Amino acid sequence: MPVAAPPRPLYLRLAPLLLLLPLLLPKAIDNGYYVGLLNRILVYAILVASLDLVVGYIGDVSIGHAGLFAIGAYTVAVLTASPAMNTESSIQTWHQLPFLVALVPAVLFTAFAGFLLGFPALRSSGPYLAVITIVYGLIIYTFINEQELLTNGTKGITLTPLRIGDLRLGGQNYFYVVYPVMILVMFVVHNVTHSFWGRAFEAIKYSGVAAESCGISRSYFKVAAFVLSAALAGLAGGFFAQLDSYVAPNTFAYNFSVEFLIALIFGGVRSVLGNLIGVGLIVTLPDLFNRFADYRLMVYGTLLLLVLYFMPEGVVGIGRRFWRRIRPVDHTAELAALDQAAAGVDVLSGLRQSEGPPALELKGVEMRFGGLRAVQDLSVTIPRGAVRGLIGPNGSGKSTTVNVLTGLYTPTAGTLVSFGENLAGLKPWQRARRGIARTFQNLQLFADLTVLENVMVGLHQSFRATLFEVAFRLPRARREEREARVRAFAFLKFVGLDRAAFDQARNLSYGQARHLEIARALALSPRLLLLDEPAAGLTSGEIEEINALVQRMKAAGISILLIEHHMDMVMAISDEVTVLDFGKKIAEGRPAAVQSDPIVVEAYLGKHPTSTAVPA
Repeated sequence: MPVAAPPRPLYLRLAPLLLLLPLLLPKAIDNGYYVGLLNRILVYAILVASLDLVVGYIGDVSIGHAGLFAIGAYTVAVLTASPAMNTESSIQTWHQLPFLVALVPAVLFTAFAGFLLGFPALRSSGPYLAVITIVYGLIIYTFINEQELLTNGTKGITLTPLRIGDLRLGGQNYFYVVYPVMILVMFVVHNVTHSFWGRAFEAIKYSGVAAESCGISRSYFKVAAFVLSAALAGLAGGFFAQLDSYVAPNTFAYNFSVEFLIALIFGGVRSVLGNLIGVGLIVTLPDLFNRFADYRLMVYGTLLLLVLYFMPEGVVGIGRRFWRRIRPVDHTAELAALDQAAAGVDVLSGLRQSEGPPALELKGVEMRFGGLRAVQDLSVTIPRGAVRGLIGPNGSGKSTTVNVLTGLYTPTAGTLVSFGENLAGLKPWQRARRGIARTFQNLQLFADLTVLENVMVGLHQSFRATLFEVAFRLPRARREEREARVRAFAFLKFVGLDRAAFDQARNLSYGQARHLEIARALALSPRLLLLDEPAAGLTSGEIEEINALVQRMKAAGISILLIEHHMDMVMAISDEVTVLDFGKKIAEGRPAAVQSDPIVVEAYLGKHPTSTAVPA
């Protein structure tokens, strides 16, 4: 099957030219001070890129990266320093390892520190997590400041300048060391964030519930983001140790973290170029405003307020919008290539189910919230390939039932069995991977991702490439990404959104957003599809389109639980209907019989002598 690859970013196409710059810049500048500033920018750019993984992609604010940076720097310093360079040191054991060897434990120790920091991030967010990261950074700062036998305390550690044989790699020559490393780090970060890993990060940022309904383990990927971020911060710290051949605790104080958070926001999150621009600002501003050295944070804070007010997307965001105005992006060729590649893809093939246990069995399910029983003694069986309507007045327990089925709520009592497997103890992402997909009563799209990328999030479990393969764009990772784009486009064609593939999801109309949620749910290749009020808020024409989609899914043999208030739609599609009222099942059977059931009529309309059926 022919597949279409996305166009490569400009800076990737210019990569060979960029890699030649180290041969030119130090000689062209020919000034040790300015080359030193450039080296500092390159090292700090790695740190800001690591911070971007947490702040820009996961959406958590970390003000403790100075501590992670310090772990990397001090690990390299302690393992490589010699007593000859530290004659008045309190350190008793000298390891004197080679620089590259010391980098390995520096990265590993920092990654472990990030692993520990990732767990509070699972339970906290916003200002609460920010405070935790501040305390984390202060603990590390206090440790390196007071443990003189290990870190030499406030006197710091002096390192032997880096060299290979007779070749000195310090001073201006250090550019030739850190520039290739910075390029490699940016290459890896770009590849990870533009893969299924990056889409998982952004899905978690916008809606952890929707991400888990797509088969993404929120805990795994959130902790992984902190580990990757910390590892890169440790790498940057290791190279920082050799930048001045000296490390001391005052470098890693609390304001250091704040400055680099400002750099990230000023340059623009989720942008390699933005990372460099922001760091350039932080490194050069002290020289530009040396008269205000005592008020540096105040100057930075003022600039940050101005940026947040006038340029919330950062410098790169402004530049990107300006560039798109003078040169709009034309996706015509890419859409045509995707359309051709997806022409032979049948998105519903293989979903028809053979004989076996029912798609869903609920037995005596109860859901309590304190003294409130939202669902009471609910028993329902949905045969394979059947469509079951679940209706009831507002507050009757329909959405609560869906949340119990998908694992968001743990039932107080009862059993849930799907295709012969007991769902007890399975988390939402595990149930999604077993073929239970859902849409949401209140839309849960990933706003900044494109329409195509939203569907690719639904294809998350189809990727098999390892993180290493993704980071270096090895053949399997590239092939899976191309194939996923084609398959995602085929789902968009199925719901009629193929022309909007490269639009941001936030720009869709309400009706289009409903279609996109269905496409994303279908991308999981579901055996049981839970549609939670898919026609809510739609016009009559849009309801007919949703009706047609559900009819096609029913014809393909997908088992469906349909929660809906539009009676004509429920009665036309459902094989059987279950009615809830105040959490209790009050009726069940064929649509026509349920519609005219006096108990159901009373639940919807109250007692009235002329009420004979629920209105369609």
